[in-house]
Amino acid sequence: MGMFKDLKKLSDQGKEMGKKSGKPTSMMGMIKDTPNVISQATAAVDDAMALQEDMQAQQALLTTGTPAAGTIKSFQDTGTLVNFNPQVVIELDVEAEGQAPYSVQTSAAVPQTMLAQLTPGNKVAIRIDPSNPQNIVIDWARFGQV
Repeated sequence: MGMFKDLKKLSDQGKEMGKKSGKPTSMMGMIKDTPNVISQATAAVDDAMALQEDMQAQQALLTTGTPAAGTIKSFQDTGTLVNFNPQVVIELDVEAEGQAPYSVQTSAAVPQTMLAQLTPGNKVAIRIDPSNPQNIVIDWARFGQV
């Protein structure tokens, strides 16, 4: 008789945990919730694809962009990790040959090894999109070599 009481207790605990999480616990409830689960999965895939496209665009800009220098004015952690690297919003003063200096704000995943060097006043190597000077990417491989 003890085994059945234990099974009932586990079942009740599972139902309680399901109620607290807001998820359906019965088979019918789970079946009815399927469109919601599919919607969440689709949104996660869409987010991952957008992130992948952004990373590919940044990689392309690293090879085709105009080299320039940026001076860090400020930065703020977003609380998000991208490939285990913290994503920050960085404000830079951009100095490019043949252009007047200007400010730009960009979002970037900062390699863990570069975090200590991410301080206002430090210079960073960047690449500028020739068709849109507000679109820049930080060249972490050349960080501090400006």
